[in-house]
Amino acid sequence: MSNVEAAERVISSPASGPVPIVALDAIEGAAPDKVTAQSQLREQGYTILRGVIPMASVDAVAARARELLEQPSIAGVWGYFRADYQKKVLLPTLLGKAVYDLILNETVIEIVEAYLGAECILAETNLKADRGVGYRYFPLHADFAAGWRKRADQPSRVTQDSMREPLGVGGMIYLHDTSEGAFCYCEGTHKLGAPHGQKFASYPRAMQAEIIAKKVRLDGLKGDLVLFDDRGFHGPDHPSKKSRTAILVDYYRTDILGNEQVTPLPIWSCDIGALSAKRLQVLGANSTYTRPFDHYKWNKIGNTSAYRLIVMLVESAFLWPHLKMKIKAIFGR
Repeated sequence: MSNVEAAERVISSPASGPVPIVALDAIEGAAPDKVTAQSQLREQGYTILRGVIPMASVDAVAARARELLEQPSIAGVWGYFRADYQKKVLLPTLLGKAVYDLILNETVIEIVEAYLGAECILAETNLKADRGVGYRYFPLHADFAAGWRKRADQPSRVTQDSMREPLGVGGMIYLHDTSEGAFCYCEGTHKLGAPHGQKFASYPRAMQAEIIAKKVRLDGLKGDLVLFDDRGFHGPDHPSKKSRTAILVDYYRTDILGNEQVTPLPIWSCDIGALSAKRLQVLGANSTYTRPFDHYKWNKIGNTSAYRLIVMLVESAFLWPHLKMKIKAIFGR
């Protein structure tokens, strides 16, 4: 193990002292200090919002998620996706009306758009249930760098000049109290401009050490929302032996990156009527997308031998009832 890899296990304290939490003492549902949140995003690259999301909505989403995380999505059974051993994934928009208080919270949208200086779109959102496997499987990274694009045949809209201003704001909503395994951010690295690209491993050793020295673990309570500037280095607290369930959101500014989602989101028809015009706009009404859902990253299992076995089992699941009916039909004649 290199010195840098060893150093990555150590979580530093923020340079400014204990992690400040916006609306720490607020009444549930009260508006946080939006100016403070925006200031923290500008200076630190992250902010933690507490008391903004209605706890009843968090409880409803967490309860529904627990149900769906018990069963894989196979042959019409609604449930989770799996693209690797370490985590299960759900689409938040399938969790019911309450989830929109989490992923399209209008107070949060106001903070995000004020920070971006532009309208935003919910480019991606996923619920992830990560296993505490005790090793690192998702390294530190930055979401943007000059030349960034989501599709190989798509021209990049991101230049070194555009990297000087925020392009997107990511978020993590904790569905339970979270410490070990929590989200980590390397404070202030959103100001670097990702000069050597998005991958941490691509940076010179000395620069890696400087980035790691700024790494902060952002512990949170159930219902807390961490917002962060996508340009900075971030990732989970690894290695971790504690499992973690959280909803991830990513809001992109539309004036630079376009009114485009990474992939379209399925929405229950009965939930549409409760969505405000602003929520619908951010959710992607009348937008385009980079990848159709069947080409999105959670379909990796389709290339495995396990999937071929599952297909065989599904195809043969009703074979015996079919044979019984066939036999009856033959002898009945």
